[in-house]
Amino acid sequence: MTKTISEPAREVPVYDECDILVVGAGPAGVTAAVATAKNKGGKIILMERYATLGGMATGGQVLAIPFLSDGPELLVSGIMDEWVSRLRAKPDAVFGPELSELGSTDEKVLIKYRHHGLFGLDRIRYGVNVDPEMLKIVLNDLVRDYGIRVCCGCWGAQAVTEDGAVAGVIFESKEGRKAILARVVIDCTGDGDIFASAGAEFEFSTFSTARTGNTALVFRVAGADYDVYAGALREIVSNPHAQGGAFKDLQEKLGFQMYPFSGHRRDVMWINNWIPRSCMTIEGLTGTAFTMTNSIETIIDHLRNNFPGMENAYLYDIASQIGTRGSRRLKGVSRLTMDNIARRTGRDDLVAVIPTLGGTEEYPRIEMPYGVLVPEKADGLLAAGRCFSSEETANEAASWIPHCVALGEVAGTAAARALDENVQPRGVNVKKLRQTLKSQGVYLYD
Repeated sequence: MTKTISEPAREVPVYDECDILVVGAGPAGVTAAVATAKNKGGKIILMERYATLGGMATGGQVLAIPFLSDGPELLVSGIMDEWVSRLRAKPDAVFGPELSELGSTDEKVLIKYRHHGLFGLDRIRYGVNVDPEMLKIVLNDLVRDYGIRVCCGCWGAQAVTEDGAVAGVIFESKEGRKAILARVVIDCTGDGDIFASAGAEFEFSTFSTARTGNTALVFRVAGADYDVYAGALREIVSNPHAQGGAFKDLQEKLGFQMYPFSGHRRDVMWINNWIPRSCMTIEGLTGTAFTMTNSIETIIDHLRNNFPGMENAYLYDIASQIGTRGSRRLKGVSRLTMDNIARRTGRDDLVAVIPTLGGTEEYPRIEMPYGVLVPEKADGLLAAGRCFSSEETANEAASWIPHCVALGEVAGTAAARALDENVQPRGVNVKKLRQTLKSQGVYLYD
C-alpha cells in the first residue's frame, strides 16, 4: 500500500482572469495564442513553465521543421509563415529552401539541399532547420507584437471545473499555488495535463511504437563540417561493413539509437536520440537525462574518430528539456486513424491538411477533422499539439512540429470563434471556421 499524507484544504487566490488561456507555449501553444489574437479573442494569457517559448522546437532542440509542403504545394502555412519569415530576417537563423524553390526539380537547386535529407531528393519540399536560440527571440517578439500576456515559471497543475466545464487552471509558481480563470482553455501541454485533470477521457500510449516509446535529450556539436561529413556518410552507408563499424557498434554499446542531423549552419549539428522510457514518470525522465549526459563524450569521441568532417567537433550545448514523443491522447469528438493518412477522406469538417513526412506518391497528405481537438464531453476546453485525439500509430505520423503548429492555429481560431458565436468550442460553426482559416492562409480544400 502506498503511504499517504493529508494535505489541509486551502483557498487558492485568483491571479488573473481572461477570455482565452493557453497552457503550454510549445509550437502548438504559441501558435494558438497568436491565432486567438489575430481573431480578436479578447484578453489572452499564455502560460509556460519554462523561461522561454517554443517547447520542443527550442528547449528540446528539435531543430528541423520539415515537410511543410508535399512537393509543389505549400500546405502548412498561415502562422507558420510568420515563424519562418521572422527567422529569415535574422542573420544565420535558418537554413532551407526559399519559397521560390518550392517544388523545384532543377538539379542546381536540389544539390544545395539533397544531402540534408529533409528537403527532398528529386523535388524540393519546403522546410527549415532553425537556430533554437534565435527562435526563442523570434517567438517572444511574435507574442509581444500580438499583445499576448505571457506568464513564465507557471506550471499548469489542475483544471478548475464548474458544472462539467473547464473554467480555468490552477498553477504552481514561485508565488505559490494560484489560479487563472478563463472562458476557454486550450491545453497545449503535450501530455494533456489539463484535460486529464478536468476528467476528460483519454487514451494512453503503450510506449511500444517507434516514436512514442522513446524519449530523448538532444545535444549539439560545433566545430564540424557538415558538407564533408555528409559526403563521407554516403560512402559509409554504401559499405555495409563500414556502416556497422561506424554507427551500429556505437548504438549497441550505448543501448539506444542516436543520429546526427544537419543544423542551421554547416559547422553546427544536432544529435537526436531515441531512449526507450516513459516521459510520464520521474524515474523515466531522470533516467533519460543521466543516460544521455553520461553518453555525450563517448558519442563525440566516436564521431571524431570515425567520420571525416567531425575531427574537430566539440560539445556546444545540451537541450534544457527532455524530448517527449507520446503520452496521453484526448478522446475527442473525432479520432484520427490511419484512414485519415495518405488517402482522401471526403470529409467536410477538415481544418488542416498536412503533408506526410515520408510522403506517398499517390496522396502524401494527412487530413485533420475539427473534432480531434474537442473533448467528447468536457466543455470550455480544446486540446492542440501531440495530445490530440488519435490512435497511437496515427499520432506517431502526425505529432511533429509542423502538425502541432497547424493544430495550434486551428485551436486558437476556434476558441476565438466560440466566444464570438457565444457557443462552446464543440458548437463552433465548422464551415465558418474553415473560411476563417483559409483567410489566414491555411491550406484547405474548397
